[in-house]
Amino acid sequence: MSRQIDSAQAESLPPIASGGRMAGEERRQQIIRVAVHLFSQRGFRGTTTKEIAQAAGISEAMVFRHFATKDELYAAIIDFKACDEGLGDPCELVADAVRRKDDRAVFETLALTALQHHEHDTEFMRLLLHAALEGHQLAQMFWDTFVLRIYEFLSDYIRERQRDGAFRNIEPKVIVRALIGMIMHHSLNNSLWDPRRHLLDITNEQAARDFTEILLKGITNQPRQLKKNGRATGHVAAKKKQTR
Repeated sequence: MSRQIDSAQAESLPPIASGGRMAGEERRQQIIRVAVHLFSQRGFRGTTTKEIAQAAGISEAMVFRHFATKDELYAAIIDFKACDEGLGDPCELVADAVRRKDDRAVFETLALTALQHHEHDTEFMRLLLHAALEGHQLAQMFWDTFVLRIYEFLSDYIRERQRDGAFRNIEPKVIVRALIGMIMHHSLNNSLWDPRRHLLDITNEQAARDFTEILLKGITNQPRQLKKNGRATGHVAAKKKQTR
């Protein structure tokens, strides 16, 4: 037996068009938006097609008219996010920077794009967390469609820059994970645990710049160069003195 949608949940649902019948594609997108909202709030196990229909103001039969199976609905959510909600192909955003071998532009552009998308679509982040925790197939679909492509794309670029001598010889996927880790942890803090940003309140632009700086240069100051007369300076000289 399905639960009823309470008034608070109803107010937060995507608006239902009033007056007349929706065109087929418009109705399809409405069902997807409602499904994303309910999945993000209740998870996949806690949401039925009957509840999706109720929230959309249509019959359950209408849901199945557009999506014959739940698998079709899950695939449609991924396609909808890719085509209509701005996920697209992030690799295309930095194609020119890759050709120029502009390392900062490559990483900073990807980081900023991800941070902006996460900020404007917290529902989808919650939906993906539910999918991962429940072992739901949509999590694997997202991984295969988006995450693996980013790993492969950036890993190839990093290997090329390693051959150029620009990057240290570290496993490229470790470098990619470090970048994605900074981005995801920052986004999760802002959307789930600290939405008022009491801990760290910086713009997406600043976060993207700083994460890129950390990735490319680390956080330690570079040792001072030896003077021309061969005497060490700064902490290098101090270290030599201690070892005498």
